[in-house]
Amino acid sequence: MQKIKNESKSVPVTTDFGVRKVLSQNFSRLVALPKTALSNCGFDETSRVSVVLVQENQEKYIKLTPTKKGLEEVIKK
Repeated sequence: MQKIKNESKSVPVTTDFGVRKVLSQNFSRLVALPKTALSNCGFDETSRVSVVLVQENQEKYIKLTPTKKGLEEVIKK
């Protein structure tokens, strides 16, 4: 008898925002995203996001998460 592994690996749903220009403003870099897409993700209630660079396997990406915390609490992490 053979045991079958029940691996439930969830596949993330991705949304392609197309090619975006990276703008240079002094020492910062800015990327504009559509308002509608951000409001669908819950970004309409806050003007602050947690920004995380994720590196796994051969992939690198930036993760944005809406937050209601103050800037001081985000910097402490």
